[in-house]
Amino acid sequence: MMKLFVTRLLLKATLSFSLLFILGGCTEPSGVVTFESGDGYVHEADSVILLGHDVGRGVLLMVNDPLTDVWFLSSECLVAVGAAERIVSHRQGPDAVDGSVDDDPFDSLAELDNVGLVGEQTLLLLAEAAERLGLIPVLELEGVLFTEDEIANTLALINDASLQVLDEEAALDIRAAQSLVYGRPFDSLVEVADRPYVGPSALAALKWFASGWIDSLD
Repeated sequence: MMKLFVTRLLLKATLSFSLLFILGGCTEPSGVVTFESGDGYVHEADSVILLGHDVGRGVLLMVNDPLTDVWFLSSECLVAVGAAERIVSHRQGPDAVDGSVDDDPFDSLAELDNVGLVGEQTLLLLAEAAERLGLIPVLELEGVLFTEDEIANTLALINDASLQVLDEEAALDIRAAQSLVYGRPFDSLVEVADRPYVGPSALAALKWFASGWIDSLD
């Protein structure tokens, strides 16, 4: 019970901090990430952003997902049905269908907070659900977001999968697949992104394929 109480306080504090910056017209602070490469020097990586515990971004990823329907929000997230209906309605736009031209996904917590019947309690419930489901990203690399689980799954795929799997099943460029196989093992995704021919498209492909590949091993 104490752990749940502390987690709830941390989530509430993080959400409040995010809203404070957004509503004040500021962007949330993020430091420059440095890392030591093989040449022994410390470099600044403009394309690497350590997000910390970015609860707000996790919430937005969840509410903007077309699979997040009224039932999921009310049953799994414990959000009031009225608020859940308004969240889904806002995202889908006037035609009430996901994936169409009039969709209006949420760009910020402030936009979500402005939806009718959505307030601090609803945001906290959404944050708890995002945390519970492992949807909170902790790393942005070349514009691709990764949660803790996605980092672990992607590294496992890169370090253990065969060249054929990376090339054909994960649909990487053969040059990127070969670059990864020749360079492994990797301890971090920063090292992966530093390999030749591995850019945003390869990172995104690896991320999305990794989860299903890990599940197929069970």
